[in-house]
Amino acid sequence: MGIEMDEPAPLDHRLPRREVRRLLGQMTIGVGAILLAAVDDWNLLAERNGAHLRTVLQVLGRGSYVAAVTAAGTEVWLSTPRRHPPGHMVCKQQTAWPAVASRSKTYLEIHHNQAQPTNDRRQAFCTQDSGTLGLVGNPTHCELTWEYDLRTDKYVKHIWVSAPGVDWERFEVPMAAVQAQYATWRKRNMPWLTGDLVIDPAVATGLPARDGQQLRPGIGVRPRRDETGAAE
Repeated sequence: MGIEMDEPAPLDHRLPRREVRRLLGQMTIGVGAILLAAVDDWNLLAERNGAHLRTVLQVLGRGSYVAAVTAAGTEVWLSTPRRHPPGHMVCKQQTAWPAVASRSKTYLEIHHNQAQPTNDRRQAFCTQDSGTLGLVGNPTHCELTWEYDLRTDKYVKHIWVSAPGVDWERFEVPMAAVQAQYATWRKRNMPWLTGDLVIDPAVATGLPARDGQQLRPGIGVRPRRDETGAAE
């Protein structure tokens, strides 16, 4: 008895590395360009703060911020008609976090670091399956991760696509193509890149004016005294 061509793939089917690389090639270059914009945006935000606060924020906030901005930019890009490779669409399952479904063959999540997921839900990524997520066609689950340069820890040096639980090595997204795409989109002010819009100073609002009598004094630190009563 033959198998119909339109039947879903068997449950243990996983795409080979070469097929995933061919399928996600152009799309991951675009996502990589959005990632570079997100990292540049984070660096600008971080530079507004002092060195100590910037160091703490780097650990606590950068991963979640860059991953979220990259995922959001990817959703805007893939939701813009005739601006992206066909066959790729934003897919949201159970939460609002955008992922990319490609021709029902792959399901790509955008991560910060495999060892440091951006939130608790993503920590369970490797145990998810198509039946749990309600995906049609049993796609191969992939994830996008990136690494910063070791010298400055500010710029993305490598972007990877891997598939947890599948027996093939991750492959790298070509950075030269990513940087070229980023430069082109930045010149054209594409709406899926962060940091393009300039806020009119007349529109920006600060804190509301307060009556001087309502203001409380700042935190005072009293000098400590030793047992003899002398100030330290």
